[in-house]
Amino acid sequence: MAAVLVSLASSCALVQSGHAQFTDTNRDLILTFRASSGLSVFEVDIGQASIYDSVAPGSSIPITAYSATSQLMPLFGGVDGLSWSVGGCVPNAGDSGDSSIPTRTLWVTDPRLDPNTQPTAWTRESTYTQAGADSHIVAILANAQTWANSVVADAVTNSPTAVAIPSGNGDNADGSLGALGNYLGTFQGDVENTTPLNFDSAGAPSRSDFYELQPGSGPGTYLGYFELATTGAMTFHGPSTTFPAPTLSASTDTAGNFYISFPSTLNGTYSLSYTNAAGLSAPVSTWPTVGTNIVGDGATKTFQQPISGADTFYSVSVH
Repeated sequence: MAAVLVSLASSCALVQSGHAQFTDTNRDLILTFRASSGLSVFEVDIGQASIYDSVAPGSSIPITAYSATSQLMPLFGGVDGLSWSVGGCVPNAGDSGDSSIPTRTLWVTDPRLDPNTQPTAWTRESTYTQAGADSHIVAILANAQTWANSVVADAVTNSPTAVAIPSGNGDNADGSLGALGNYLGTFQGDVENTTPLNFDSAGAPSRSDFYELQPGSGPGTYLGYFELATTGAMTFHGPSTTFPAPTLSASTDTAGNFYISFPSTLNGTYSLSYTNAAGLSAPVSTWPTVGTNIVGDGATKTFQQPISGADTFYSVSVH
């Protein structure tokens, strides 16, 4: 009987030590939850960025790396006034990942103030400029693993994909995100979305667009959006392929310059064409163009045009 008891005790010890702790890999995305009155910062590794960069339009991915009922809700007592963001990067030092995606590439959320209105797109910046945010994202993942290795594994606070690091502890994401959610001022804006204080009862979801920012210039690549439900569950949705028909408008300034403008939608590709009265009978596809492959970023696109005696007609298309 004594031998049997010893054997059972050993078996229990093996099961406990086999419970995995949080780990991370280069190019993993980190989903971070925090609240001003929270006792901890909850950080979730939701997998490789490559999972999210080719999601088909209309498709979605449920985020299963954490439990809303057994982890998120108990940690924060609900989802009202909760700040959340997703970030990832290719490390400054490089790695063995896809070489077509260069070092200091960022993957970051762009919060929507209104869940149904897309904000202006994040823009790509130089390798030097993006290096600061890149380093802070690396630090969030590395510090989470450092903290996980310093404490015992736990199904709620130190699971294979999620950790709840106490507020005030130097290993949590506060020290890299900063109070303004802009990676201590190294990023162009706040990547965090904060739910309203009546989020749970209001019923509307919280949404943030998601961008890949390879070093360079111009708007980033729109990949889709993350959606936090009032239940605490998170889902990623692929991009939309339906774009509203743009409306053209014309204006002049005091110097007599003529401008043609149209509003753009994120991820739309626009062409602006023109013709004279004689060309109106020809298909628009044959008209001369002011510009093609104009990438939409949510802002109004404006082009200065010459003023001539002949009537000129403009058309804009999007796909």
